[in-house]
Amino acid sequence: MKKSVLFSFCMICSHMALANDALFIQLDANSDGSISIEEAAADASVSAKFIELDIDKDGYLSAEEFENL
Repeated sequence: MKKSVLFSFCMICSHMALANDALFIQLDANSDGSISIEEAAADASVSAKFIELDIDKDGYLSAEEFENL
């Protein structure tokens, strides 16, 4: 029982990670490996959290920062 619950949890988490990866690629319109505030505007939830996610305050979201979405 515990193994099946753990397996299900891992599957859900990996699906969420893949969804975030796909969203990052979609929002990175110029394919430079980061998301600008202008690119983030294409998704309301990312745009709303942009300042919070931009940990280094450089005006861009790296893939690592985006993982915190």
